[in-house]
Amino acid sequence: MDPLAGRYRLAEPLGEGGGGTVWRAHDELLNREVAIKQVRVPPGLDDRQRAGFLGRAVDEARAAGRLTHPGIVTIHDVVGHAGQPWIVMDLVPGRSLDKIIQAEGPLPSERVAEIGLAVLDALEAAHSRGILHRDVKPANVLIAPDGRALLTDFGIAAPVGGAGGSWQSSAGSPTYMAPERFRDEPDGPPSDLWSLGATLYTAVEGEPPFQRGTAAALAAAVLLHEPRPMTRASRVLAWIVLALLDKDPARRPPPDVVRQALRAAAAPPTPTARPARAWRLAAVAALIVVAGLAAGLGAWLLVSGDQDGSARFTAVPDACRSLTEAQIRELLGAAPRAEPAAEGRCEWDEHTTGRDGAITVTYRLPAGGDDAAASHDLAAERAARAAQAEGAERGAAPRDRPGIGDEAFTFDSAGPAGGTTGATVWFRLSNLIVEVAYRRAGDPSVTPADRRTAERAAELVGIGLG
Repeated sequence: MDPLAGRYRLAEPLGEGGGGTVWRAHDELLNREVAIKQVRVPPGLDDRQRAGFLGRAVDEARAAGRLTHPGIVTIHDVVGHAGQPWIVMDLVPGRSLDKIIQAEGPLPSERVAEIGLAVLDALEAAHSRGILHRDVKPANVLIAPDGRALLTDFGIAAPVGGAGGSWQSSAGSPTYMAPERFRDEPDGPPSDLWSLGATLYTAVEGEPPFQRGTAAALAAAVLLHEPRPMTRASRVLAWIVLALLDKDPARRPPPDVVRQALRAAAAPPTPTARPARAWRLAAVAALIVVAGLAAGLGAWLLVSGDQDGSARFTAVPDACRSLTEAQIRELLGAAPRAEPAAEGRCEWDEHTTGRDGAITVTYRLPAGGDDAAASHDLAAERAARAAQAEGAERGAAPRDRPGIGDEAFTFDSAGPAGGTTGATVWFRLSNLIVEVAYRRAGDPSVTPADRRTAERAAELVGIGLG
């Protein structure tokens, strides 16, 4: 083949994907090695559609060529040859993330978080210039010999418009494609962030969050199903990845929150006991806002008062949005529908696994409205439970529960035979009083598992509230 544009001589293919083939090439004019992507034109386009596709691909590649960022593989040139666009880029030594995963298996959480930070910075730089990537995936993340992560293939994943323009014929990889693109809805920066979440999921778990044998099954999984449970990721990394994989673009965390959580996930835990405990507390703190956004609770900030911790809440939050479907499944073994019971109260009642368990979340603002009034009311609740325990045959006094909200206590709720049994956590977050109860049928004795379930539910609710 003659040199492209009279100067780029192809040497060997380096890789191939849905968007086209990447070649190693020699720039005979400047005497340097480059990478060139031969953009694949979707089949079945008529002349008008083909011309439109080529024009958009070239325009977006040229726009991406104006990006200068240490985490972005630079585009140098766009040339036409044989009716196809060819994108000339830096040749980055190293391997793509997908090849590293294939060869070495899943990566540690700390390393995945470091890679995520680099890709996030690259995406923010592009989004600030009005450029979307549209094909973030492990194959497009290059790891240089010095460990740096770079994002490549900017500007060449433009979707096909008009006839034949569905996700099935557009550029991009369905395994890492955000739900709104499957729905043919407008995409935007949150779509790239969803793909980042799917990429990080794959890096730490060793397989994509949604993987099916057919295109239709894959689309259904992305649109309707929850990701596979994360078993290898640290708690911090799992929280932010699952937040990014929310099916609603409006509920995905913004870049600053993603960065905060990834920085926490990238910090290795200290091996000694005391610093390790401090690390766990720091990790939870970093996730407070993240988990809230993942559960769609970011809108609660709109009803917050002063940001100095005094009287934060001016309205009772929506209790039915306090736990995600995945969190309820973790707690109850299934995910029943959230049922509002009253203002500020919601219940998840599960009867399919044989456990007959229920989680109830209740919010209340004190009459005084401020933190001091809430603390007073919480103390009154505790005194009432202590009196109740003294008069009960199998009563247990309320116990302090550090680490949840500003102050918290737990209380056993042993019922008569044939009734319900469980545990309840009351806690205060600024001026909001929260009651999280777990109840189940069966053995009337309160077990450690009952207490763990109630406390775990309260912990998740507290994280979500921020």
